[in-house]
Amino acid sequence: MTTRKKSRTLCTDPEWLGRADCRHCGIRHMMLFSEFQGSDFDHILEPIDNLRYAENSLLYNQGDDDNKVYSIRSGFIKLVQSQRDGSLRIVRLLGPGAIFGIEALLDMPYRHTVIALAELDVCRIYTATLKHLEKEKPRLNEKVMAHWEQHLAFADRWISELSSGSVRSRTLKLLSFLAELNGDGSDTIRFFGYEDMASMIGSSREAFSRIVAELKNEGVLVKTDDSQIYRFLHTDGNTTD
Repeated sequence: MTTRKKSRTLCTDPEWLGRADCRHCGIRHMMLFSEFQGSDFDHILEPIDNLRYAENSLLYNQGDDDNKVYSIRSGFIKLVQSQRDGSLRIVRLLGPGAIFGIEALLDMPYRHTVIALAELDVCRIYTATLKHLEKEKPRLNEKVMAHWEQHLAFADRWISELSSGSVRSRTLKLLSFLAELNGDGSDTIRFFGYEDMASMIGSSREAFSRIVAELKNEGVLVKTDDSQIYRFLHTDGNTTD
């Protein structure tokens, strides 16, 4: 069940990890401020917060108005949109290094409902800080624009690759997407709920489960010590119908 993490004061909120130390961040090369030098952080107007959300936590709802953008340090999120008929559709997944909520920079309401698919570690950045830094540091604006383009390209791929072909073909393409989300070139993927994964490819849970069982028997999916983590030993030939 999805739960909304209500913030109390920062000092007592158990989900809050503290102020982000961007100067000494061990994964800054993946994050929004990857090209900044130490002195550049002296220009930050509002502190950047480092927050942790439990699996299935709701970060915000589609239509919410807020003045914050998020950057993922670890974990995964699903972006969900409400359809005109009232149904919900998972339109994209994001993993480490991705930023989301960028529409807040244009003073627009959030376009998606965002839910943590696994334990999530994020940095939360105020739009006032980003807007100020974009004026002071043009290369940050280029970085934000690059993320816009990556979102658009990923959305195009998601639509084109997961909406056509057999259930097996779409399942394999989804697994390839999940491997990409790691951001480290590894062949491991994290399985989420079968209902969610089936929804992503427009399939029934039963059909998706059957294909996954076949892939396990064929050695394409190999279990690890973690019941949710599999090695995905796919080849180009596996993605055909």
